Amino acid sequence: MKKLSLAFVTVITAVGLLIQPLATEARSISEINKKLEEIQQREKEAADNRKQAADQISQLREQKQQELITLQELYNQIDQQVAKLDQLNNEVHQVTENLHRTSEELDEAEIRVEERDAQLKSRVRAMYMNGTVSYLDVLFSATSFADFIERFDMLRTISSNDKRLLEANKQDRDLIAEKKVQIEEQLEHVSRLYAEAEEVRQQLLVKEEQKKVAIASLTHQEHQAEEFSEEQEQALVELAKEKSQLYEEKNRLIAEQQRAAAANRANQPVNVSYSGGQLEWPIPSGGIITSEFGYRIDPIRKVKKLHAGMDIAAPSGTTIAAAEDGIVLIASWVNGYGNTVVLDHGDGMWTWYGHIRNNGIVVSEGDFVTRGQKIAEVGTTGDSTGNHLHFEVRINEKPVNPRPYLF
Repeated sequence: MKKLSLAFVTVITAVGLLIQPLATEARSISEINKKLEEIQQREKEAADNRKQAADQISQLREQKQQELITLQELYNQIDQQVAKLDQLNNEVHQVTENLHRTSEELDEAEIRVEERDAQLKSRVRAMYMNGTVSYLDVLFSATSFADFIERFDMLRTISSNDKRLLEANKQDRDLIAEKKVQIEEQLEHVSRLYAEAEEVRQQLLVKEEQKKVAIASLTHQEHQAEEFSEEQEQALVELAKEKSQLYEEKNRLIAEQQRAAAANRANQPVNVSYSGGQLEWPIPSGGIITSEFGYRIDPIRKVKKLHAGMDIAAPSGTTIAAAEDGIVLIASWVNGYGNTVVLDHGDGMWTWYGHIRNNGIVVSEGDFVTRGQKIAEVGTTGDSTGNHLHFEVRINEKPVNPRPYLF
């Protein structure tokens, strides 16, 4: 941004030179010509600086647009992370509930184990109280073969039941304990993912703040540049006013010299003085009005601003004609207007013709032009969104609605 600041200093210095007041009223044509040459040189230097300032404004807007795009991408990423966090949070909640249920199941399994142990201990206690009886004693004490078979089946059932109890105890403990370990590992994994996602979200929020600061800085610089542009336009108007006075004085002196020398009328200087009436339509081939004079949303800056003239759409290269007899005050680049011609019609009336195509100006400063004479060609230079003529009428340097002067 140092480059931008240096550019502004350069342009401000140039404008300071431009708006220096004229020392005294010019006393000779040669002095007037010298002053006009000085102003024209300063205009040329200022035009270069204004173009540089316009480029810097364009660069700021491009940077700001890129930052806005990046900020929107960050918003999208943050939204994605928030959605991911919501999903992981739900998973953590679900796994926590599963872990709680598994703990309850493990508690229930411990109760079952205790009940089975109680059954085994009860039978062992009974055997102890009644004396130790071996399986063979039970079998050999049978009174018949049928009783033997019955006693054998009973013993086998008791043995199988004991075995099932022991196996069930082991299975209950092992399966549920393993399940609990798995869920604890799952909970740890999901919690770690949640923490990582939250860290990413925090990093994105930091980047978001950085982008907002950068955009605010660019917006501030853009506003400064736009304010400078408005000041620069006023300086240009003041400069044109001084040139108008110089041309008026020059023509008066020429007229006095010619009258004194009884010069040929055909060689007398041309004096302009707007006497009222309708102006010539500045696009002889027609054109279409696309924007009237008045406040509107600026198509470039996207803010409400006075549109100081009338936009007339026409193809690139279309002839632009002088709306009235006049003297060319400006025929150069003007910030915002692009290539511009300004005509002085006398009695405080000026007309402005903006957005002229490159190499499309066909008159020079100081030229006298007649009503309907070609002065330039339609283009889209400066702050423009398409080929058109920006036409202004100014009375005593202030822009007014051109419609009453055209229709």
